[in-house]
Amino acid sequence: MAATDTTTIRVPVETRDQLNSLAARRGEPAGDVVAKLVSAADEDAMLAEVAAGFEKIAADPRALSAYRAESEELESGFEAPAPEW
Repeated sequence: MAATDTTTIRVPVETRDQLNSLAARRGEPAGDVVAKLVSAADEDAMLAEVAAGFEKIAADPRALSAYRAESEELESGFEAPAPEW
């Protein structure tokens, strides 16, 4: 891990052992593994929020129509078409 500031967190012994095992298999320090896992979890949560937003738009005919109209307007400014959602 490149950061110089660190802290200690309390986890169950079993979790610590799993983390150390995972870190050993990856050949990385446990802190780097934790940082990557937290980053991945954060990205997954963000993508789930985006998906929920799209689902909300898709469930509302007015919102979906407005989204499609705006997408078509934006797409007209590009050579390549936008993906169909």
